[in-house]
Amino acid sequence: MGAIAYIRSIRVYLIIIAGLCLSYGFYQKYWYTDLIGGAVKAIEENRLDQQYLEKARESLFASEDLISYNMGVRAYRADNLAKAMEHFYGVIRKSRDSFWKKRAYYNIGNILVRLELPKKAAEMYKESLRLDPTDWETKYNLERLYVFYPMAFPDEGSQASLNPEPGDEEEDKNQMGQHGSDRPGI
Repeated sequence: MGAIAYIRSIRVYLIIIAGLCLSYGFYQKYWYTDLIGGAVKAIEENRLDQQYLEKARESLFASEDLISYNMGVRAYRADNLAKAMEHFYGVIRKSRDSFWKKRAYYNIGNILVRLELPKKAAEMYKESLRLDPTDWETKYNLERLYVFYPMAFPDEGSQASLNPEPGDEEEDKNQMGQHGSDRPGI
């Protein structure tokens, strides 16, 4: 009974402390959001400063996936491909969110294409597609690998779906623009 009476006597102080903790949490959340927004804006404007991301890491609510991913994008845009790969691999190792993993695999695939390592790039694109089979950008990049590096993919190159859909040839001839028949007079 003594404990309940003691809590009743200090309940005003407990309410004040709870309010202060809640206020600090909101402050941290919105401060962090502003820092991440500033970092994304800096990346979009090709300003490659890292101050926003470093400050955001100190936040109580910091998302390591988001910060590492954005640091990878920043390094990629600065043509520091090794550092970008390091950040993207960090996202893959530490993240539990398939969205960030998928984007990291996709970006590692893009880096490997720039380094002219098409087989490894294809592996990264396939892993990205495993996480999200509907991602058309990854499908497109994978098909481009098959077309532009046919020697690296002797079996897959013939399976690329860049061929036009089969149709009725007679009907195709009657469509506008076929074989210059509807060429505008200039």
